[in-house]
Amino acid sequence: MPLIIFSAAAPVAVVSLLATRSCLHLTVTRASATSTTATPGPAPASTFAVEGYLVASCHLTPPQALKASKSLAHLKSASNADAVLAFLADLGLSPKEVAAVVASNPRVLCARIDRSLAPISGELRALGLSPSQIARLAQIAGRYFLCRSFVSKVRFWLPLFGSPERLLQASDWNYWLLSSDLEKVVEPNVAFLKKCGLSAGDIAKLLVAAPRLVTMPPEYVQDAVRRATQLGVAPGSQMFRHALSTAGCIGQEKVDSKVAVLKETLGWSQEEVNLAISKAPRILVASEERLRRNAEFLLNEVGLPPQYIARRSVLLMYSLERRIVPRHLVLTVLKDKGLVEQDRCFFNVVAPTEEKFLEKFVAPYEESIPGLADAYESACMGKVTRGL
Repeated sequence: MPLIIFSAAAPVAVVSLLATRSCLHLTVTRASATSTTATPGPAPASTFAVEGYLVASCHLTPPQALKASKSLAHLKSASNADAVLAFLADLGLSPKEVAAVVASNPRVLCARIDRSLAPISGELRALGLSPSQIARLAQIAGRYFLCRSFVSKVRFWLPLFGSPERLLQASDWNYWLLSSDLEKVVEPNVAFLKKCGLSAGDIAKLLVAAPRLVTMPPEYVQDAVRRATQLGVAPGSQMFRHALSTAGCIGQEKVDSKVAVLKETLGWSQEEVNLAISKAPRILVASEERLRRNAEFLLNEVGLPPQYIARRSVLLMYSLERRIVPRHLVLTVLKDKGLVEQDRCFFNVVAPTEEKFLEKFVAPYEESIPGLADAYESACMGKVTRGL
């Protein structure tokens, strides 16, 4: 501090002011020195490593953990997540099943066991589902699994499907079965289909063939019934379920386009088209290319009349390369050797299962026609053998 000399004439007020400033300067200097030597405060607590926890404790892959961690950024500790994992393990889920459940719905780790997980799991067990089936439901349903209305949906669907396994299979194909509004969408659709002559069993089969149909708005289902009827299949008939699943899968524009292909290629009248569709409504799900190629082969190579094909229209759906051509080859060889009648029904050769076909048309002639089985196998692989 600089030396200050006061004269005798200096005013008292000035001396007082300078003395005050000197004290302030000393105070600030001491405070500054004290602050530079103060002990630093405690370091902030480390944050919960969500990604690492998901990999180490939940057995997720690093990419799965990275994706799932975005839903769990708010977690500060593993306490609730550990309790959830313990509950799932006690339920009987394997580590693989637990990983699948967490990957599909990471927020399950935040669920309250007493308020959601335990009651929902208990009610599902009471409905006859095993722990493994509950795990699959949780994986399929995702966040909807934790909704209290979820159990009521399962309770509604089980009688229709007849078993938890069938419900799981259909739900895997159609996620909306477990999340659609029962009162406004599903129940009106099911009631309407029953009025159209479909039994609970028919509806369950329909849900497997066209799983989204019953979860669509009621207006869509009513329109599908109308279009199925326009295909020439009457409600209540044996094939109506198949016609309805077809109408529910494809729009009217595609139906018209495929009908045009059938008329053009086979020369069918509208009555023959209706007959063919009534026998096998699912032909309209086949691609136009398949319909055209099958029709041309059946007409030109096999020599079948258009009316024969209309009555056995399922022939248009079979694989040309893996079924129709190889079996036609075997039938031709057998006819050439005089081992089967010339007017043998082609449909009865193509329709049987692979096992039945081999048993009836290949195995009995292996000695009399060496190489027949090999020729058939080669034809199924796309290699046509000649000269047997």
